[in-house]
Order: sequence, then C-alpha cells, then structure tokens
Amino acid sequence: MPQDDQVYISVVKQDIVKYDVTVKSLIQEIREHTGSQAELDEIGSLVRSRISQLREQIEELKRLALVSLTEEAAKSDKMLQDNHRAFRNALLTSQLAINQEPKMESNSHAVEGSQTILSTQEELKTMGSVIGQARKILNKYGRRENTDKLLIFLGLVFFLASCLVVLRNRFIF
Repeated sequence: MPQDDQVYISVVKQDIVKYDVTVKSLIQEIREHTGSQAELDEIGSLVRSRISQLREQIEELKRLALVSLTEEAAKSDKMLQDNHRAFRNALLTSQLAINQEPKMESNSHAVEGSQTILSTQEELKTMGSVIGQARKILNKYGRRENTDKLLIFLGLVFFLASCLVVLRNRFIF
C-alpha cells in the first residue's frame, strides 16, 4: 500500500474518532440540557449532522479496506500460483530422478532396512530390561514407604502412651 494511502487512511480514522467524540459530547450536553426547546432542536440538528459525517467517514474507511484487501488478495493469488507451479516442477524432477535410479540401489535399501529393524529390536530389548529394573525399584520404594508409615505410626503411639503415663503419674500422686 503506498504511503499516501496510509496517510489518507490515518486521516479518515482520526476524523472518525473526532466525530465520535463530538457526538458523545453533544449527547451528554442533551442529557444535561435545561434550556429552551429551540436550543435542544439546534443541538439535535448538530448531532444528526455529525452522525451523518461519521457515517460517511466509516463508509470511506470500508471502501479503502476493500480496495486494500483486493490488492492483497491479488498478490496472494499470484504467490499461490507461483508456489503451485514450483511444486509441480520439483515433483516432476524428483520423480524423473527416482525413475532413473538403478534397480541395484533399491536392493541395498532392503538390506539397510533389515539392519535398521535389527538395531531397533536390540534397543527395544534394552529398554525392556530398563523398564523391568525401574519397576523393581518402584516396588522397593513402595515397600519402604509403607514401612516408614508403620514406624511413624508406632512412634506416635509410643509418644502418646508416654504422655499418658506422665499425665497419670502427675495427677495420681
């Protein structure tokens, strides 16, 4: 979008804000009006005039937006067509290269695939043993947690029993 158009759009936006503020100010003046009917009619006429100007500026902004969007859409459409053409050319080039590749090379890819499968199988076995060890460790920590809870409970019972013995000895003697 040219710089002149951007300046014009900025001016239109400023006019919209100016007219909006003016209309709101006049509406507030009507709310607070205590004068004559003629003065009220004059203010009402002024409000109608400013609303009309505001409407014209909004329509102008809409028109400018449509023009701008139309230009952007045309640029985007051209870009899409260029990308589509480049995609088709790249696809055709790649397909020709693949078709010209010797068959022997494709056989070496079957061998590479089986080696990849074997290495993946070994990794999965290793991961399985690691998971088994982790399960054992988690079970061990679970037992330790239960033992800790039991010890805490027994300690609490012992503490409360000791407190009861002390209280009994204090109040009995």
